[in-house]
Amino acid sequence: MPTFCLCLPIITSLVMFTACHRPKEIKISGQTMGTTWSLRSAQATTSTREFIQSHLDQREAVLSHWRKDSAVSRFNDSRGTDWQPVPRELIQIVEIAREIASKTGGALNITLAPLIDLWGFGAQGPAKSIPTEPQLAEAKTRCGWQNLQTRLDPPALKKNIPDLHINVACVTEGFVIDELIALLKRQGLPDFLLEVGGEVAAIGHAPGGTPWRVGIQSPEATLGDSLQTLPLSDLCIATSGNYRHRFAKDGHFYSHLIDPHTGRPIEHPLSSVSVIHTSSASADGYATALMILGPERGRQIADKLGLRVIWITAD
Repeated sequence: MPTFCLCLPIITSLVMFTACHRPKEIKISGQTMGTTWSLRSAQATTSTREFIQSHLDQREAVLSHWRKDSAVSRFNDSRGTDWQPVPRELIQIVEIAREIASKTGGALNITLAPLIDLWGFGAQGPAKSIPTEPQLAEAKTRCGWQNLQTRLDPPALKKNIPDLHINVACVTEGFVIDELIALLKRQGLPDFLLEVGGEVAAIGHAPGGTPWRVGIQSPEATLGDSLQTLPLSDLCIATSGNYRHRFAKDGHFYSHLIDPHTGRPIEHPLSSVSVIHTSSASADGYATALMILGPERGRQIADKLGLRVIWITAD
């Protein structure tokens, strides 16, 4: 069984939603960015689904690193080191990631595409063999979040090295959730539970006036089995874990989470880290950074930053 440590009242990884009373609760859902989204609310209308899906489609066209026509892919394909015009939302998301990187000693690094590809977790598919030290050293020369510059007026990105690639997936889901929170409130939805790719925003109250109930799942449990549930209102939850996206070779498991300092998949006893925050983008990015840092250094950084975290460690 896993062990876990509550730093403050918090949440977890894969989620299950419950509510004590559900007077006419409406659930809508769809697909986006290679994953799914859902919303629960008593105030949703027939046009709410189309509104959410349209916004997510727009953001996927900008932020996806899988789509060849996205703004991210066009920037990655360019080898120029001059300022390149990009949509403003891409600048905003890069600046969020850079801020988290600076506060976590570079643990969150959106420029690790060469290492991610080398280990077989990128668009090129599984690796044929474990990378060698020379291969890792060469790939690391093409990384570095400090080699990426931003400009808001007019919005543009600049890479200091021609081969620099970015992957903003570690904060994308949280970023679009934050956007949708503001947009849905503006449309008259004060109470809703919004989930995108496992990241959750519990806004207002569940039908019946109680806080939303968000379940914490053990990494080893069947999907939907909850370790415990927590009441949440006007807070967001994001989780990073290494127990689903990994591969095994010669009896050794390799996580999809790459330590920027070593260039290798993380190797520590944490199974997942969940962060609760008023900003979904911040929760998303910090969950990834703390998972990469591991239990000791991660707790030090979390305490220093005043983050509310739940750590789950598998025996």
